[in-house]
Amino acid sequence: MLDLWLILHFLGVALGVGTGFAMLTLGLSTKDMSPADRGTFMRRASMVGVNGSIGLLLLIVSGVALVLNYGLEAIRLWGPTFHIKLTLVVILIGVFGYMQVLVRKFKSGDAAAAARLNTVSKIVLLLGVSIVIFAVLTFH
Repeated sequence: MLDLWLILHFLGVALGVGTGFAMLTLGLSTKDMSPADRGTFMRRASMVGVNGSIGLLLLIVSGVALVLNYGLEAIRLWGPTFHIKLTLVVILIGVFGYMQVLVRKFKSGDAAAAARLNTVSKIVLLLGVSIVIFAVLTFH
């Protein structure tokens, strides 16, 4: 069962962090588009964000299952880098939730939400990469 949870966890990382890089690349590729065309394109491209939601769900479910598999005592043994990783995960969940609100507003035509969404999506990507770094530092 451990292998299944690890596979799901790594798939979650690929989907979650991969979505952040994909959206960054798509956003950068629209720099020469008119604001109206950019908005239309990004509204359609935002469907890629569903992968990020699925990835986050897989990470939460498999992460809890992995901790329970190793036992709650393992949390103490994994040390401060694991606690930093968990703290970043909690922050990521909050920022990701805020980003989902902005996406809904953006899809309904809110220009202010579009401007904030660009910044928030970069923060989500930075948090995702930071979580991967602290996971590696914890489990190397």
